[in-house]
Amino acid sequence: NGKVYLEATTMHLNDYGEAGLRTLALAYRRLEEKEYSDWNDEFQKAKAAVGADRDAMLERVSEMMEKELILVGATAIEDK
Repeated sequence: NGKVYLEATTMHLNDYGEAGLRTLALAYRRLEEKEYSDWNDEFQKAKAAVGADRDAMLERVSEMMEKELILVGATAIEDK
């Protein structure tokens, strides 16, 4: 379920970050079609928004998706 490796992966990502590496974590969750459709409507509104609120709107819709995720893995690379 992804939580099995959460502690070890968090430790590794912290180590990679402290070593100056760029980190990437991959996770997912299944969505019902309606949940995706509702989210996509909000995302399209945020993406099309003009003005100072646009970034906050995009952040809000991103946060809607980035919860209850199942961890797949993580990696790190050195920027050159």
